[in-house]
Amino acid sequence: MVEVLIDNKKRFLPSRWNELTRDQLIYVCSIFGKYGTLASFQVNILRKFLSLGLKQFKKIAPDDVIFLSESFSFLQNDVTLTRCLVKSIRMPRFPWTRYTGPTDNMSECTFGEFIKAQVRYEQYASAPDARALDELAAILYRPRKWFWLISKRFTESNDPRQRFIDKSLPARAGRMSRVDHATKYSVFLFLSGIQASLMEKFPNVYRQSGGSDKSDLSGWTSLVISLADGKTDDASLNCIMNSNLYNVFFGLEKKSIDYYELKRKFPEND
Repeated sequence: MVEVLIDNKKRFLPSRWNELTRDQLIYVCSIFGKYGTLASFQVNILRKFLSLGLKQFKKIAPDDVIFLSESFSFLQNDVTLTRCLVKSIRMPRFPWTRYTGPTDNMSECTFGEFIKAQVRYEQYASAPDARALDELAAILYRPRKWFWLISKRFTESNDPRQRFIDKSLPARAGRMSRVDHATKYSVFLFLSGIQASLMEKFPNVYRQSGGSDKSDLSGWTSLVISLADGKTDDASLNCIMNSNLYNVFFGLEKKSIDYYELKRKFPEND
């Protein structure tokens, strides 16, 4: 955080993705691509984050404005957001309906929902499609479990969301289509940060011949089958897909290390 003193009042500016607040993240998402230059983009964010009127803002020396604006340079770098800042999303048409999001670092997510979300992520990243973004948000944001405030005392899981069911996705995605784009794009950035974090923690899982990473569901198939001891029946694969995301990644990392170690010892089998 960058501390700023204006009119004897302390204000704090974020200097990393994880230091943003929910409202700050959504605001940044709402103005992406709306300014012709990076400088005007950063100055606009500076004024918003300082919560200053135009008259107050003009009192700041131009050199100080430039210096403070540079603290937002992280917004132009790789996304490292791993905090789920948008805790829930309220449905515009039915304000009493609220869908709850994943925990920080997606620590309580299943491997299956991560893969499904990543497929939509790649679809939207390659060709921005509102439907893919709606489905991405609908996969990660689901109704809260019944009586969660009571039941959470009797379970080890910290995930308040109901279990993901494929059949309920189309209806929920349809409701998500009415949510403003900036909120859904913040979910997209969150998943981008999670992927970057997983690549750093589990480099061998994402490693492939030729240096490409796994960008779709088919890219994971061989590793998932190996984790299921070569079994391809529904029960074995569903067990993997419904397991905790990080438990599966730890297993996949070990399998990957063993694979590349064998490949190193017996290069003639490439």
